[in-house]
Amino acid sequence: MDQFIGKKYKLKTSENFDEYLKYIGVGFLSRKTANSVSPVCSLTLNDDGSYTLSMLTTFRNVFIKFKLNEEFIEERADGTKVKSTMVIEGNKLIQIQIEDNGRKSMHIREFTPTTLTVTSTAEGWDGKCVRVYEIVD
Repeated sequence: MDQFIGKKYKLKTSENFDEYLKYIGVGFLSRKTANSVSPVCSLTLNDDGSYTLSMLTTFRNVFIKFKLNEEFIEERADGTKVKSTMVIEGNKLIQIQIEDNGRKSMHIREFTPTTLTVTSTAEGWDGKCVRVYEIVD
């Protein structure tokens, strides 16, 4: 993963994002806002060994600070607090989110030298959300 630290990726395509957000209970206005922006995503390694995943938009910036393999409380962009855990497998950063109701979502972020592909699924939803980001200078 070291070769992808500090790289910036901008959203280019998005498939089933609104359907995923609707399934996990994100409200109409928050969904419309989320669908109208093209985030720039980057992963940084902090001095204390933790990581920060940043998603920057003109509307709102979201920063997720975490240590690998350690559960933490994350506040999603819609304000919902969930328990999250991040693990690395090869060039993939895999995140498991657990809502208060016990429902799990999984976000697999696959990094390549030119793209970041984020695939999101949720328990009980037979769909799949795929968002592709391309590297920017």
